[in-house]
Amino acid sequence: MAAGPYLYSAALALGGYAAARAGEDVTQTGGAHTAILLGFTLLPALLMAAALAVQSRYSLDARFTAPR
Repeated sequence: MAAGPYLYSAALALGGYAAARAGEDVTQTGGAHTAILLGFTLLPALLMAAALAVQSRYSLDARFTAPR
């Protein structure tokens, strides 16, 4: 399941991001800028760390790792 886009949009919503329509000028707040920054840096890092934690607990059976 691809949860990344949903989590990113939630971060933008929490930060107060204001979407603009064609031809509109919208000034973003400081919170929106912080949400954009964290959504592109911290959020992917946390998701990758969670994925690595799950994958590190998985091990293959001996029959799949033995050379042929």
